Amino acid sequence: MKNDNLHIDKLKKVFSKQPFFRTNELRDFYRSQEKELSKNTFRRVLYSLEKEGLILKVDKGIYVSGDQQTQSLSKKKFLPAISPEVRELNTSLKGTFPYTMFLIWETKVLHDFMIHRPGLSQTIIETEKESVESIFNYLSTQYAGKVFLDPNRETFERYILQSSEIIIVLPMITESPSQKIDGILCPKLEKILVDVFTDDEKFFIYQGQELVNIFEAAFKTYRLSEKTLFRYARRRKVSKKIKNFIDQKANVTLIQHRSIKP
Repeated sequence: MKNDNLHIDKLKKVFSKQPFFRTNELRDFYRSQEKELSKNTFRRVLYSLEKEGLILKVDKGIYVSGDQQTQSLSKKKFLPAISPEVRELNTSLKGTFPYTMFLIWETKVLHDFMIHRPGLSQTIIETEKESVESIFNYLSTQYAGKVFLDPNRETFERYILQSSEIIIVLPMITESPSQKIDGILCPKLEKILVDVFTDDEKFFIYQGQELVNIFEAAFKTYRLSEKTLFRYARRRKVSKKIKNFIDQKANVTLIQHRSIKP
């Protein structure tokens, strides 16, 4: 599509200073330039704008202007390093429970986001509810004294805090956002943030100002999908609470979710 048809100068004047804009805002802008704008023509416009680097898609239906792309592109995809211990655990569990789904992650992935790093590192294994007891019993024979089943705050304070490395087995929340890293199923960062925010008993050492630090650093460093984060937050019934926390305490500008239903 010819640049004349893209109305680049007017486009920059309207959108360059906005932190973000939506597809419908772009459509309204081009309809103001061409009243008979068809769906196919608008699709070609979007394609041309992205191809020319004039806009960048940062989430579903959400764009930033080309002038703001550098900051967006500098953010990384969350792909934490997989430790040898997690690889060993994954291999052992797959061999013993080949038809069972489970997620594995280590709380130390949060430590780089924190000011005061805890001495305790937790390996979290989330699995289907019907498999929780079996996996817990199996791991208890392999890692005696280091495995805990869905512990509460009292258990943490009595038995876990004095340890340096422990394994926690939890029932998996359905529709948990996940990704595979080196063939190992791990949670996405969006899920981890929601879980740490929601479960202040198991993750109480990550609360307070450190929780603010974690959210700010995560959003600053990594490409996060607000849609994924808030869809999972709704599964955990904390979407409104987590939005209020981000708006009021964390130095994070939400793009898509200005209004969140409880």
